[in-house]
Amino acid sequence: MKSLSACLLPMVLLLAGCGGSTREDRTIVYNCAANTTEIAALKPASEKFFARTGIRVKLNPFSGEDKLYAMIAAGQAPDVFYTNNAVRDRLAAEGRLLNLRPFTEQDPLWAKLRPEVRAAAASVDGGIYSLGNWTHTCGVYYDRAAFKAAGITPPTADWTWADLRAAARALTRDDNGDGKPECYGVFIPAHFIEALEQMNHAPIPQGAVFLAIPPEAREVYAEYLGLIREGLMPDIRRVQALGMQAAQMLQSGRVAMLVEAVPHPGLVETLTIDWAVAPLPRFGHKEPHYFRSASGGLSLSVTVKNPADAWRTLAWLISEAEPYQPSPVLAGVPFVAAWEEKYPRLRDRGFREVWELSEKYAGGDPRYFVRLASWSMGPVMSRFQPWLDRLWSGDATVDQVVAAVPGINADVRRDLERQAQSAALRPAWREQLQKALAESAAP
Repeated sequence: MKSLSACLLPMVLLLAGCGGSTREDRTIVYNCAANTTEIAALKPASEKFFARTGIRVKLNPFSGEDKLYAMIAAGQAPDVFYTNNAVRDRLAAEGRLLNLRPFTEQDPLWAKLRPEVRAAAASVDGGIYSLGNWTHTCGVYYDRAAFKAAGITPPTADWTWADLRAAARALTRDDNGDGKPECYGVFIPAHFIEALEQMNHAPIPQGAVFLAIPPEAREVYAEYLGLIREGLMPDIRRVQALGMQAAQMLQSGRVAMLVEAVPHPGLVETLTIDWAVAPLPRFGHKEPHYFRSASGGLSLSVTVKNPADAWRTLAWLISEAEPYQPSPVLAGVPFVAAWEEKYPRLRDRGFREVWELSEKYAGGDPRYFVRLASWSMGPVMSRFQPWLDRLWSGDATVDQVVAAVPGINADVRRDLERQAQSAALRPAWREQLQKALAESAAP
């Protein structure tokens, strides 16, 4: 009679020959967005991927950078996860991320990515620690029925900030006269302020060491606050009191115009009003510099047990996974036509025009995790964001925020000087930081 081990040996060899010892050994943990719709779509897609490759993708809903750092510190890093440029370089500088260059040199996916996505992938040491998985612009979604009821012309490609203000004034309704509009003319979430700064030609350097607020940015701050003070846009506290997401405010008629990402699958799939989308308004006669994101992407943890399977999963997520297709990061995809085919309601609603204008007048990505150096972003924003929150809530003035900048930068320099002494930083990043400190003067 054969022993139990002798009986099991052929099975072990068979499993090894199929690409892995057991199914569990080929499980890849993916930090996906904490979005129920996205997760629901990913589950059947990942089952197809498993049937084809033997790689099981375990979905771990992402809940913020702090949790990611805690997981990494606890030795429980996910295998595949999103990083923006600043997070990517911080983790790469500490040796936490796998260099993807050996994979990109052999995989056809690299050549299929748009040039700006490939350019954004490189870090200061020549390594590639993330690949862009999405890109977008932004625009003004609006209620066409509200424009018709107010007797005003819908936005056109050449409309200006003055046009937006005039439209917001005509669209704002306080039906009972209590000073609290039933419908505000517009809502611009505060994180899109940077896109407006760019449209106003504010100088936005890449990788700045210190914070600066140029006059063009101050002008945008004042214009943004003007919408709130005139009662054309709800302030942060009013939005919180309404208890709605921005998309719900447009859907329910609480606002008539909304600045949001383009494309935005959530809006496209949920809006039932008669809507359309227009480009961001120009500032005077200035040529438009539309927001275009190429920053951020998917990274692999350096602790991943099966790098080849993790890379294959990352490549699948970018180029094949159904919830993320058609992908705007792939150069050979007729993106607008493909999205109009996937979402027929996009036709004749301005989507094509907004996207094509953003490509023609691409201004790049003005967000703070791009404009600030990876080592500066945390120290700057931990001090600057509270001031911005106070500004948008009416508890601080633009002048007070500007006056706070020298103190912020003095504290940031002290933080960076301590960082430059850290033994955790890899040499290439430490040298770059020391050089930047030597060459940079705080505004």
